[in-house]
Amino acid sequence: MGGLGPLVLCVKVTNAIALLDPLTLRVHHLEEKKYRVYNFKAALTSKQLVEYIVLDIEPESPEICIDGSRYQLAYAQVARMSDFGKNDAIFTVRTHLGHLLNPGDHALGYDLYGANLNDDDMDMAMTRYSLPEVVLVKKSYEKRPRTRRWKLKRLPVEEDAANKAKGEEEKRLDEYEAFLRDLEVDSGMWSKMNLYKNEDYRSEMASTVGDDIPTVPIEELIEDLTLGDDEEDEGKETVEGNTHTGMVE
Repeated sequence: MGGLGPLVLCVKVTNAIALLDPLTLRVHHLEEKKYRVYNFKAALTSKQLVEYIVLDIEPESPEICIDGSRYQLAYAQVARMSDFGKNDAIFTVRTHLGHLLNPGDHALGYDLYGANLNDDDMDMAMTRYSLPEVVLVKKSYEKRPRTRRWKLKRLPVEEDAANKAKGEEEKRLDEYEAFLRDLEVDSGMWSKMNLYKNEDYRSEMASTVGDDIPTVPIEELIEDLTLGDDEEDEGKETVEGNTHTGMVE
């Protein structure tokens, strides 16, 4: 498929699936019909991401933009956070995140040789090809949810009792927070969505958040209008119109 290597990352899903080779920056767009023909499944999912700390980063090529997303090939030295301070296991990997990562940053990635893979195709690929030990997927920012200057609007959803359990609610919130983080670092995503100004956001909150955490430019945000505001404005127009008519008569 488009000269891609044996291992690709799914970086975007629209009417087609965008597959990125993180070692070459080649991208292939797989249409739904072809996806059903190939009928392949993901070897690893976001639930298997491992956190790493970046020890060193060396850009290999200039930053480029593909489909609205920025990439830069670089070599990175990383260590698993779970191993940090316990052993000297360090991995040197090629990554597409050279424009984002600096020494001391955290990143999420796949530990190919440490993961429990029950996949014959993946086992064959690891035997046949020289796959990297680690594939970095994205930069990791602070874990705690934070107040953003923007918000999304969602339709209210009725949940059954099973989904209201504490564990399920925390899982849902964690997944939604991860989605928001992915959204704000990808201008190709948020440029196609309606993002509204968050009236609860205060500028002084920014001082408690790291400067390197990306955010959506304020000029991209839409003023938030509530149904109550609209009805009140319409009511004023009606009253003013009726008063004016009475004066004419």
